[in-house]
Amino acid sequence: MKALRVNPQLAALEALEAGQLLERRLAVTTNNLANVDTPGFKRDGVAFHEYLMRKIGPRYRRIFKEISEYTVYDQGELEPTDNPLDLAIVGEGFFKVQTPEGVAYTRAGNFMLDARHRLVTPQGYPVLANGAPVILDPGLARGGLITLPEQRILIHDDGTISVDGTTVARLDVVTFDDLSKLRKIGENLFQAQGVEERPAQNFQIRQGYLEKSNVNPLTEIVQLIQIHREFEAVQRALRTSDEATGRLLATAGRL
Repeated sequence: MKALRVNPQLAALEALEAGQLLERRLAVTTNNLANVDTPGFKRDGVAFHEYLMRKIGPRYRRIFKEISEYTVYDQGELEPTDNPLDLAIVGEGFFKVQTPEGVAYTRAGNFMLDARHRLVTPQGYPVLANGAPVILDPGLARGGLITLPEQRILIHDDGTISVDGTTVARLDVVTFDDLSKLRKIGENLFQAQGVEERPAQNFQIRQGYLEKSNVNPLTEIVQLIQIHREFEAVQRALRTSDEATGRLLATAGRL
């Protein structure tokens, strides 16, 4: 029976690429866990595709791994907060916010009022309604908006905002035909790249609730254990390749 010949250099390259994939998976998994309590956070995953290609001379073929990250947009659970400025989207869609770099999108509805009575994100970015910042002027309601009880500020299922029965704005809630074109830019925000927004249709706004992160901590911890074990396998493969290369060099030296 003919012995199987293994190219040590080829084996080392395969192990090295596997290690790079595991590093990406580790970074994504730890980031998911770090955001398990971030409102509206959408977990990420890592995918890779393998391609058979010629490498290291005409006699050898090897597998090339193309790594990519993706975001899972599953609905998170709703958590009641009793804060009238906390909003959750049930169904499709994103809130629109104005940032210094342009319009961005978020599922996090933990909003507040700034000194100019604008509805803003925790970072101070204005939330948009009808293409403009939402301004809730205390003059629209007796006693001032900040001290109003919850029932005086109503945000309806369709995003319409009313104060003391007076409609003041309607939130811009939009979605995209291809969510894979959205890119995370930090601060729980997304930017659209190569895709146009459109008004969301299948959604409801829930006032006094926040959408929780869709990260499952148990699943991510299992991922960490698997990554650790696979790292150990890669290290063993590299040691084996190194030993085989050493034996080859010793044999060639004697010849």
